[in-house]
Amino acid sequence: MNKADYAIQAVKGIKDVANNGVQEDLMMYKDNRIFEFAESSETFEIFTSTEGVNGTIELGDSETPPLLALEDGYSITIQEKRFGSGFVINEKTYRRDQGDSTIKVDEFIAENSKQVMTDAVHYFLTESFEMLNDAFDGDSYLAPDGNAIIGSHTWASGDTFDNSGTAVLSESSVDELEEYSGAFTDASGKPMPLNFDTLIVKKGSAAERMARKLFAESISPVAIGDINLYEGEKIIVSSPYITSANKLNWFARDSRFKNPLRVKVGMFPTMHEPIRLENEAVRVNITGFLGLGVTNIPYSYWGSTGAA
Repeated sequence: MNKADYAIQAVKGIKDVANNGVQEDLMMYKDNRIFEFAESSETFEIFTSTEGVNGTIELGDSETPPLLALEDGYSITIQEKRFGSGFVINEKTYRRDQGDSTIKVDEFIAENSKQVMTDAVHYFLTESFEMLNDAFDGDSYLAPDGNAIIGSHTWASGDTFDNSGTAVLSESSVDELEEYSGAFTDASGKPMPLNFDTLIVKKGSAAERMARKLFAESISPVAIGDINLYEGEKIIVSSPYITSANKLNWFARDSRFKNPLRVKVGMFPTMHEPIRLENEAVRVNITGFLGLGVTNIPYSYWGSTGAA
Protein backbone atom coordinates (compact mmCIF):
# COMPACT_ATOMS: atom_id res chain seq x y z
CA MET A 1 0.00 0.00 0.00
CA ASN A 2 1.49 3.36 -1.02
CA LYS A 3 1.24 6.44 1.12
CA ALA A 4 -1.68 7.96 -0.80
CA ASP A 5 -3.66 4.73 -0.44
CA TYR A 6 -2.81 4.70 3.26
CA ALA A 7 -4.19 8.22 3.67
CA ILE A 8 -7.42 7.26 1.85
CA GLN A 9 -7.87 4.14 3.95
CA ALA A 10 -7.22 6.13 7.13
CA VAL A 11 -10.05 8.51 6.23
CA LYS A 12 -12.36 5.58 5.47
CA GLY A 13 -11.48 4.08 8.82
CA ILE A 14 -12.45 7.19 10.77
CA LYS A 15 -15.42 8.55 8.83
CA ASP A 16 -18.06 6.17 10.24
CA VAL A 17 -16.96 6.99 13.77
CA ALA A 18 -17.05 10.72 12.97
CA ASN A 19 -20.50 10.48 11.34
CA ASN A 20 -21.97 8.54 14.25
CA GLY A 21 -20.45 10.99 16.70
CA VAL A 22 -22.01 13.99 14.97
CA GLN A 23 -25.41 12.32 14.83
CA GLU A 24 -25.24 11.52 18.54
CA ASP A 25 -24.18 15.10 19.32
CA LEU A 26 -27.11 16.57 17.44
CA MET A 27 -29.67 14.04 18.65
CA MET A 28 -28.97 15.27 22.19
CA TYR A 29 -30.74 18.46 21.18
CA LYS A 30 -33.92 16.61 20.19
CA ASP A 31 -35.40 17.20 23.64
CA ASN A 32 -34.16 20.76 24.06
CA ARG A 33 -37.75 22.12 24.41
CA ILE A 34 -36.94 25.06 22.13
CA PHE A 35 -37.61 23.52 18.72
CA GLU A 36 -39.45 20.65 17.16
CA PHE A 37 -36.49 18.51 16.12
CA ALA A 38 -37.40 15.97 13.43
CA GLU A 39 -35.88 13.83 10.71
CA SER A 40 -37.57 13.77 7.31
CA SER A 41 -36.86 12.40 3.85
CA GLU A 42 -38.89 15.16 2.18
CA THR A 43 -37.04 17.91 0.32
CA PHE A 44 -40.06 20.23 0.60
CA GLU A 45 -42.44 20.09 3.56
CA ILE A 46 -45.87 21.71 3.34
CA PHE A 47 -47.86 22.60 6.45
CA THR A 48 -51.20 24.27 7.04
CA SER A 49 -51.60 26.27 10.22
CA THR A 50 -54.70 25.50 12.25
CA GLU A 51 -57.15 27.79 14.00
CA GLY A 52 -59.64 25.58 15.86
CA VAL A 53 -63.36 25.06 15.29
CA ASN A 54 -66.45 27.12 15.91
CA GLY A 55 -70.19 26.54 15.64
CA THR A 56 -71.58 24.52 18.56
CA ILE A 57 -75.25 25.43 19.06
CA GLU A 58 -78.21 24.59 21.28
CA LEU A 59 -80.19 21.70 19.77
CA GLY A 60 -83.86 20.87 19.73
CA ASP A 61 -85.01 17.41 20.78
CA SER A 62 -84.89 16.07 17.20
CA GLU A 63 -82.42 18.50 15.66
CA THR A 64 -79.28 17.17 13.94
CA PRO A 65 -76.04 18.63 15.33
CA PRO A 66 -74.09 20.78 12.88
CA LEU A 67 -70.88 19.37 11.46
CA LEU A 68 -67.78 21.28 12.44
CA ALA A 69 -64.48 21.24 10.60
CA LEU A 70 -61.04 22.31 11.75
CA GLU A 71 -60.52 25.76 10.30
CA ASP A 72 -57.41 25.97 8.14
CA GLY A 73 -55.09 28.92 8.45
CA TYR A 74 -52.08 29.61 6.28
CA SER A 75 -50.08 27.28 4.03
CA ILE A 76 -46.35 27.07 4.77
CA THR A 77 -43.57 25.44 2.77
CA ILE A 78 -40.20 24.58 4.29
CA GLN A 79 -37.41 23.94 1.80
CA GLU A 80 -34.24 22.29 3.05
CA LYS A 81 -30.84 23.78 2.34
CA ARG A 82 -27.50 22.09 1.76
CA PHE A 83 -24.47 22.93 3.86
CA GLY A 84 -20.99 21.56 4.27
CA SER A 85 -17.23 21.94 4.42
CA GLY A 86 -14.14 19.81 3.86
CA PHE A 87 -10.42 19.44 4.21
CA VAL A 88 -7.47 18.36 2.07
CA ILE A 89 -4.56 16.08 2.87
CA ASN A 90 -1.91 17.37 0.49
CA GLU A 91 0.80 15.23 -1.02
CA LYS A 92 3.52 16.79 1.11
CA THR A 93 1.69 15.76 4.28
CA TYR A 94 1.43 12.08 3.49
CA ARG A 95 4.70 11.66 1.53
CA ARG A 96 7.18 13.52 3.74
CA ASP A 97 10.00 11.27 4.76
CA GLN A 98 11.14 12.50 8.14
CA GLY A 99 9.84 10.57 11.15
CA ASP A 100 6.95 8.09 10.97
CA SER A 101 4.69 9.55 8.29
CA THR A 102 1.85 7.11 8.98
CA ILE A 103 1.48 8.40 12.52
CA LYS A 104 1.54 12.00 11.27
CA VAL A 105 -1.14 11.24 8.71
CA ASP A 106 -3.30 9.58 11.37
CA GLU A 107 -2.92 12.58 13.67
CA PHE A 108 -3.64 15.02 10.83
CA ILE A 109 -6.79 13.17 9.75
CA ALA A 110 -8.06 12.72 13.29
CA GLU A 111 -7.61 16.39 14.19
CA ASN A 112 -9.08 17.68 10.93
CA SER A 113 -12.03 15.31 11.20
CA LYS A 114 -12.73 16.45 14.74
CA GLN A 115 -12.52 20.14 13.86
CA VAL A 116 -14.64 20.06 10.70
CA MET A 117 -17.34 17.91 12.29
CA THR A 118 -17.42 20.19 15.34
CA ASP A 119 -17.81 23.14 12.98
CA ALA A 120 -20.67 21.38 11.17
CA VAL A 121 -22.50 20.92 14.48
CA HIS A 122 -21.86 24.59 15.31
CA TYR A 123 -23.31 25.65 11.93
CA PHE A 124 -26.37 23.43 12.45
CA LEU A 125 -27.13 24.89 15.87
CA THR A 126 -26.35 28.48 14.87
CA GLU A 127 -28.78 28.23 11.96
CA SER A 128 -31.43 26.65 14.18
CA PHE A 129 -31.16 29.32 16.88
CA GLU A 130 -31.45 32.04 14.25
CA MET A 131 -35.20 31.50 14.61
CA LEU A 132 -34.89 32.92 18.15
CA ASN A 133 -32.17 35.46 17.45
CA ASP A 134 -34.28 36.80 14.57
CA ALA A 135 -37.59 36.38 16.40
CA PHE A 136 -38.28 40.10 16.91
CA ASP A 137 -37.00 41.26 13.50
CA GLY A 138 -38.27 38.72 10.98
CA ASP A 139 -35.35 39.24 8.62
CA SER A 140 -34.69 35.50 8.23
CA TYR A 141 -37.80 33.67 9.45
CA LEU A 142 -41.46 34.66 9.48
CA ALA A 143 -44.57 33.19 11.05
CA PRO A 144 -47.26 31.85 8.67
CA ASP A 145 -49.08 35.19 8.73
CA GLY A 146 -45.97 36.93 7.35
CA ASN A 147 -45.00 38.63 10.60
CA ALA A 148 -41.97 38.18 12.86
CA ILE A 149 -42.21 35.19 15.19
CA ILE A 150 -42.51 37.49 18.22
CA GLY A 151 -44.80 40.48 17.61
CA SER A 152 -48.24 41.28 16.27
CA HIS A 153 -50.07 38.36 14.63
CA THR A 154 -53.23 37.97 12.58
CA TRP A 155 -55.19 34.74 12.50
CA ALA A 156 -56.55 33.79 9.07
CA SER A 157 -59.99 34.57 10.52
CA GLY A 158 -58.90 38.18 11.00
CA ASP A 159 -58.53 38.35 14.79
CA THR A 160 -55.18 39.53 16.15
CA PHE A 161 -52.90 39.06 19.14
CA ASP A 162 -49.43 40.26 20.13
CA ASN A 163 -46.99 37.85 21.76
CA SER A 164 -44.26 40.40 22.48
CA GLY A 165 -43.12 42.52 25.38
CA THR A 166 -40.22 44.78 26.34
CA ALA A 167 -39.87 44.30 30.12
CA VAL A 168 -36.74 42.86 31.69
CA LEU A 169 -37.27 39.46 33.31
CA SER A 170 -38.49 40.05 36.86
CA GLU A 171 -41.21 38.99 39.24
CA SER A 172 -43.50 41.77 37.99
CA SER A 173 -42.94 40.96 34.30
CA VAL A 174 -43.71 37.30 34.98
CA ASP A 175 -46.93 38.44 36.67
CA GLU A 176 -47.81 40.37 33.52
CA LEU A 177 -47.03 37.29 31.43
CA GLU A 178 -49.39 35.21 33.57
CA GLU A 179 -52.13 37.79 33.13
CA TYR A 180 -51.61 37.72 29.36
CA SER A 181 -51.71 33.92 29.31
CA GLY A 182 -54.93 33.76 31.32
CA ALA A 183 -56.72 36.21 29.03
CA PHE A 184 -55.62 34.63 25.73
CA THR A 185 -58.31 33.68 23.21
CA ASP A 186 -58.18 31.53 20.08
CA ALA A 187 -58.90 32.53 16.48
CA SER A 188 -62.66 32.47 17.06
CA GLY A 189 -62.51 34.44 20.31
CA LYS A 190 -63.00 31.49 22.67
CA PRO A 191 -60.95 31.50 25.89
CA MET A 192 -57.73 29.50 25.42
CA PRO A 193 -55.66 30.09 28.55
CA LEU A 194 -51.98 29.38 28.07
CA ASN A 195 -49.59 27.84 30.57
CA PHE A 196 -46.09 29.13 29.90
CA ASP A 197 -44.19 26.41 31.70
CA THR A 198 -40.83 26.98 29.95
CA LEU A 199 -38.53 30.01 30.02
CA ILE A 200 -35.73 30.32 27.44
CA VAL A 201 -32.75 32.61 28.11
CA LYS A 202 -29.15 33.13 27.08
CA LYS A 203 -26.71 31.02 29.03
CA GLY A 204 -24.74 33.10 31.55
CA SER A 205 -26.93 36.17 31.17
CA ALA A 206 -28.65 38.31 33.79
CA ALA A 207 -31.94 36.89 32.48
CA GLU A 208 -30.74 33.36 33.29
CA ARG A 209 -29.67 34.36 36.80
CA MET A 210 -33.03 36.01 37.44
CA ALA A 211 -34.93 33.01 36.06
CA ARG A 212 -33.02 30.72 38.42
CA LYS A 213 -33.71 32.99 41.39
CA LEU A 214 -37.41 33.07 40.58
CA PHE A 215 -38.00 29.44 39.71
CA ALA A 216 -34.98 27.17 40.16
CA GLU A 217 -32.81 28.31 43.05
CA SER A 218 -30.44 25.53 44.22
CA ILE A 219 -31.58 23.18 41.44
CA SER A 220 -28.78 21.54 39.45
CA PRO A 221 -29.24 21.64 35.68
CA VAL A 222 -29.51 18.72 33.30
CA ALA A 223 -27.14 19.26 30.37
CA ILE A 224 -28.24 18.69 26.78
CA GLY A 225 -25.15 19.48 24.75
CA ASP A 226 -24.43 23.14 25.47
CA ILE A 227 -27.94 23.74 26.85
CA ASN A 228 -28.85 23.63 30.55
CA LEU A 229 -32.33 22.64 31.71
CA TYR A 230 -33.45 23.58 35.22
CA GLU A 231 -36.53 21.59 36.23
CA GLY A 232 -37.95 24.02 38.78
CA GLU A 233 -41.41 25.55 39.14
CA LYS A 234 -40.90 26.48 35.52
CA ILE A 235 -38.44 24.75 33.23
CA ILE A 236 -35.55 27.11 32.48
CA VAL A 237 -33.64 26.47 29.26
CA SER A 238 -30.37 28.37 28.88
CA SER A 239 -28.37 28.25 25.67
CA PRO A 240 -25.12 29.85 24.46
CA TYR A 241 -26.55 30.01 20.94
CA ILE A 242 -28.71 32.99 21.83
CA THR A 243 -26.25 35.70 20.81
CA SER A 244 -24.66 38.26 23.13
CA ALA A 245 -26.46 41.00 21.20
CA ASN A 246 -29.73 39.37 22.34
CA LYS A 247 -28.69 38.57 25.92
CA LEU A 248 -31.55 40.63 27.37
CA ASN A 249 -34.13 38.69 25.37
CA TRP A 250 -36.19 36.07 27.14
CA PHE A 251 -38.86 33.76 25.83
CA ALA A 252 -41.71 31.75 27.30
CA ARG A 253 -43.32 28.67 25.77
CA ASP A 254 -46.37 26.53 26.52
CA SER A 255 -45.04 23.02 25.94
CA ARG A 256 -48.53 21.47 25.82
CA PHE A 257 -48.84 22.63 22.21
CA LYS A 258 -46.94 21.32 19.21
CA ASN A 259 -43.83 23.43 18.80
CA PRO A 260 -44.17 25.77 15.77
CA LEU A 261 -40.39 26.23 15.38
CA ARG A 262 -39.36 23.26 13.23
CA VAL A 263 -35.80 22.00 12.74
CA LYS A 264 -35.95 19.34 10.02
CA VAL A 265 -32.91 17.14 9.46
CA GLY A 266 -32.74 15.98 5.85
CA MET A 267 -29.27 14.51 6.35
CA PHE A 268 -27.01 14.84 9.36
CA PRO A 269 -23.55 16.29 8.60
CA THR A 270 -21.85 13.38 6.86
CA MET A 271 -18.20 12.73 6.02
CA HIS A 272 -18.04 11.18 2.54
CA GLU A 273 -15.60 8.89 0.77
CA PRO A 274 -12.17 10.53 0.23
CA ILE A 275 -11.34 11.70 -3.30
CA ARG A 276 -7.86 11.59 -4.82
CA LEU A 277 -7.28 14.81 -6.77
CA GLU A 278 -5.21 15.48 -9.90
CA ASN A 279 -2.46 17.12 -7.83
CA GLU A 280 -2.19 13.94 -5.70
CA ALA A 281 -3.90 15.54 -2.73
CA VAL A 282 -6.77 13.72 -1.00
CA ARG A 283 -9.98 15.70 -0.48
CA VAL A 284 -12.61 14.92 2.16
CA ASN A 285 -16.08 16.52 1.93
CA ILE A 286 -18.66 16.92 4.69
CA THR A 287 -22.23 17.81 3.68
CA GLY A 288 -25.69 17.86 5.22
CA PHE A 289 -29.27 19.01 4.59
CA LEU A 290 -31.33 21.12 6.97
CA GLY A 291 -34.81 22.65 6.83
CA LEU A 292 -35.99 25.43 9.16
CA GLY A 293 -39.30 27.23 9.45
CA VAL A 294 -42.39 28.17 11.47
CA THR A 295 -45.22 25.70 10.90
CA ASN A 296 -48.02 27.37 12.86
CA ILE A 297 -49.08 30.72 14.25
CA PRO A 298 -46.72 30.97 17.27
CA TYR A 299 -49.35 31.58 19.96
CA SER A 300 -47.59 29.06 22.21
CA TYR A 301 -44.52 31.35 22.27
CA TRP A 302 -44.10 34.74 23.93
CA GLY A 303 -40.99 36.88 24.02
CA SER A 304 -39.58 40.08 25.50
CA THR A 305 -36.61 42.19 24.41
CA GLY A 306 -35.82 42.85 28.07
CA ALA A 307 -34.96 46.43 27.15
CA ALA A 308 -37.36 48.18 29.55
